[in-house]
Amino acid sequence: MFGLRTALPGARSMVASAKTPANTFHTSASALAKPRRSRKDIVIQVRKNNIQKQEKKRLDFENSTPDYIIGNQTEFTQSLLRPHTVFQAPLAAIKPTTETSGSSDDKAIEGAASESSSSSSSKPGFSFSSSPLSPSIFSTSRTPLVVSTSKPSGYQHFLKQEEADLIFETVPQVQVQELMLRSSLVNEKIQLPIERQKAELVRRITALENGNAKQITLENVRRAREAFQRVEGDTGSPEVQAAIMTVRIQNLNNHVQNNKKDKHNYRRLRMLIHQRQTVLKYLKKLDPDRYHICLDRLGLEPRAIEDEIVV
Repeated sequence: MFGLRTALPGARSMVASAKTPANTFHTSASALAKPRRSRKDIVIQVRKNNIQKQEKKRLDFENSTPDYIIGNQTEFTQSLLRPHTVFQAPLAAIKPTTETSGSSDDKAIEGAASESSSSSSSKPGFSFSSSPLSPSIFSTSRTPLVVSTSKPSGYQHFLKQEEADLIFETVPQVQVQELMLRSSLVNEKIQLPIERQKAELVRRITALENGNAKQITLENVRRAREAFQRVEGDTGSPEVQAAIMTVRIQNLNNHVQNNKKDKHNYRRLRMLIHQRQTVLKYLKKLDPDRYHICLDRLGLEPRAIEDEIVV
């Protein structure tokens, strides 16, 4: 009886093994379970994942880092003048004048002179000489290089467009009228083109195309002051100070990029950037709404002012 009981389990196992095929898959939990990792392997994998996350955050932060110097392009920054664009504009307009093609003022002078000569031929002692031995300064026989600055990008010495129109358009007519009142020998058809050419010479002298880089910087400072002033004549508000510093920062940045070894101006650039940061931080403490409006107009982001600046 005891031997039969001991033999039965073996017989049952043999019967079960004969019925079950050799290539069947086990569906038990122990067969499907993954191999258990050691604690050391788990710690190493967690560290790798953390390092990858930190690297991704660092790359995202660097890609989103704003420009501490220039910032984004805005309407104000695009309105500023650049020396290379101002000085290259007249070079494309240089053209020699030909003998056959004269200006409208020259033709008006010649026509008026012929009319006056015919009308004053009866008067003794007054005549217009058309001899080639007595050339006029307005004659078209010469072929100089003419730089067209009839529409300059700006004027030197803080001359505004309204003042320029008054000087170069209205003053010649007023001058002719005064000359005609002083003397009856002045002919308006002759004198008016002469006065206009004088005004055109003054326009070319005062144009920014005939100035230097300092005059362009002063013109940009004037535009910044007019764009950011809160009231008429405002020169000391934080917005105006930040705008003027932005003009000087862009000017120095262009200079430093072209002159890598100029350490003195590089130090001035860093000092201006930190001074602008100080002024804008004061504006934020004074009025946050004005602070954000000023940043949007200057093309700067809050991180470029509030974070630590590394230039």
